[in-house]
Amino acid sequence: MIKSKNLFLIALFIITAFISTSESLTKLCFGLALFIYAMSVLEQSFSLMAGGILENFLKKATKKDYKSFLFGFISTTVMQSSGLVSVLAISFLSAGLISLMAGICIIYGTNLASATSAWIVGLIGLKMDIAHFSMPIFIFGAVLALFKDEKTKGAGLFIAGVALFFLAIAYMKDGFLNFKSTIELSKYALSGVLGIIVYALIGVFITALLQSSHASITLALTALASSQITYENAVSITIGANLGSTITAIIGSLKVNNEAKKLTITHIIFNLTTAILTILLFNVFLKAVDISADLFGISQDDNILKLAIFQSYFNIFGVLLFYPTRRFMKIFLDRSFTKLNKKVKKTQKIYTAIYLNDEALKFSKSAKEVLIKEHIHLFNNVISIITKSISISSKDITGELSDEEVIAKRDKPMQIDFDELYNERFKNLYSQIIDFSIKASAIDKGEENKFFMDIRRSALIFAEILKDMRNAQPNFCRYMLSQNEFIKKEYNFLRLNLLKSIRIIKQIPESENFETMQKLLTELKLIMQNYNIIEWRDIDTLLYESKISSSMATSLMNDTFLVHSIVKNFIQIVKIAFAHYQERENKTKNLKA
Repeated sequence: MIKSKNLFLIALFIITAFISTSESLTKLCFGLALFIYAMSVLEQSFSLMAGGILENFLKKATKKDYKSFLFGFISTTVMQSSGLVSVLAISFLSAGLISLMAGICIIYGTNLASATSAWIVGLIGLKMDIAHFSMPIFIFGAVLALFKDEKTKGAGLFIAGVALFFLAIAYMKDGFLNFKSTIELSKYALSGVLGIIVYALIGVFITALLQSSHASITLALTALASSQITYENAVSITIGANLGSTITAIIGSLKVNNEAKKLTITHIIFNLTTAILTILLFNVFLKAVDISADLFGISQDDNILKLAIFQSYFNIFGVLLFYPTRRFMKIFLDRSFTKLNKKVKKTQKIYTAIYLNDEALKFSKSAKEVLIKEHIHLFNNVISIITKSISISSKDITGELSDEEVIAKRDKPMQIDFDELYNERFKNLYSQIIDFSIKASAIDKGEENKFFMDIRRSALIFAEILKDMRNAQPNFCRYMLSQNEFIKKEYNFLRLNLLKSIRIIKQIPESENFETMQKLLTELKLIMQNYNIIEWRDIDTLLYESKISSSMATSLMNDTFLVHSIVKNFIQIVKIAFAHYQERENKTKNLKA
């Protein structure tokens, strides 16, 4: 059976072969592909030049609503990528590092700034023969990109990206001009309500296909410049492109937590409402654009700049509509998700005790047996929460891949709601074990009493482990997405040691002899020694060499301490199990004697 990946490659080959049969279609598609690649290069360049600056600035710039809005607007204008800023905002919100209100304001600012792309293309890309200079500019940028220094490399990629950006526009324009000699697309122009709806849907489809509203709007501008589509149809495509950008947001939100989903819904509501109202007020918008063109000294025949004005008004209209009501948006989202969570919780699986029962309390041995089984149940739940917190699946723990291979494979953060997992898998079960062990202790004051006390002690240690993990988890998620390779490497080291610890401690329930238990304890102690060897020297070096920021260093020190504490508590769990194993072994030897 042919795999889906192979089917995709076959389909891609057939499409490419078909495109190559037409010179105009080849130029158009090449220009489009080059444009999308240029956007990717620009994003990469900014990441290299900014390092962790953008992440640090985001935290400072989101303390007030207007600052969050300006951050979204300015960063999108500079990077020419609303997608990158939106993803950054969603990931930070998902990690709990910015508030929902800050995220909402960033999204509004990002939407407003998306109009700048139309102005850049309209004023420079299509009005000037900038493609003539693109190749030498690209060569200069490509040479700089060969340097090892990240800032120089980033600057080189930025210059190369700008050159590719304008070169792509030139190819798209040429492609449409060549089309004109064979196919007159303007013959298929539609007017009235039908034209608005059909071309808006075309805009949605193109954006969903290309995963870039910038590319769709640029395509509309170049088609308009070549007189292949009418002005009104180009306006409709622009509306559809803005609406289509929500599909990208929906796809990106499939694996994020509820807070990040709220931000995605904000993006959808903003663009959907603005698009519907703009279509209803279509003629009013066109009239406003004509009046503005006269005021700005733009010719009524200059449809390219008029389309840029329309795109600006579309986004300004949306911002004027939603920014003043941002607090109502937050209230609406919070209430909607609260109602949804209540419905979900009714069908949600809450882990409860499987083995504990009142009959077992009649005898200390039976109470001990069910507590051991239930304790293993709790233990497995704790391990599952920790693995998810460091973005590793349960299958990875028992899989054949090495520790290093697992960390390399799981390089994307697993979006989770830690509190939800805690309430589902730990809280109720933990309370039942504590309650049962207290009752068992009250019944048996003899030799088993110490065992019941140690069960409670182990459960409390599990609670401490999860408390530490809850505090560290947001930074694991945050720095897995960081563009700073040094901080990412340090957090992957923490993940690696936690993975090693989990794989070791998971062997406890299956341990059947004294030597195995002793070996597990020794291995865990060696992992803990890793932190003592490193101490803070590596962190100090990274900070001194400006490879990480002071806020990164503070987070790393805190989280290193928390992971150290988790491993230390794992050792305590092994020691408790080890002590009872020794006690059981001694009793067996005495009976034989």
